[in-house]
Amino acid sequence: MKTVTVHLLQFLIICILTVISEKAAVAQTAQQGADVRQDQSSDHEILKWFYRMNEVLATKDLETVMTMYDDTEDIIVIGSDSGEVFVGRDRVKLFMKMIVSMPFVFSFEMDRPVITQRQNIAWMFSDGNMVHTRSNGKVSKVPYRITAVLIKKGNEWKWKMFSGSIPRSE
Repeated sequence: MKTVTVHLLQFLIICILTVISEKAAVAQTAQQGADVRQDQSSDHEILKWFYRMNEVLATKDLETVMTMYDDTEDIIVIGSDSGEVFVGRDRVKLFMKMIVSMPFVFSFEMDRPVITQRQNIAWMFSDGNMVHTRSNGKVSKVPYRITAVLIKKGNEWKWKMFSGSIPRSE
């Protein structure tokens, strides 16, 4: 009985220490998050760049679209359809060729984006819509989520990683 009591006491002490250390870790992470947040002008710059992608997609010019991506081989685009995982410039270019060849123009409406930046790296999440605009003016919208990692090269932001998803009903 004494052994069981000792083990139970040890277990309780471990549980209490775990809870205390988790609370401390959460508090530290929250503080670090406060340190990461940049001024609103940085967010505006990134949003302006993001919406420039709509303009570039509207050109349907593959080479112009590819200027929006980092020029390294480790870029990644994950589309919302099954099998749409493209790693490397050649694979991303192949996917974007398909996108600009569609009989409509892709664009995005993003509501309340969440942007965080640290030096020359930014990450973003937003709910919104993927928009298809046909040449006859017909527009269709699909709920869409974007998660992205951007890298700043010189004065321009570039896609490093893009992941799009269509939320399903819960």
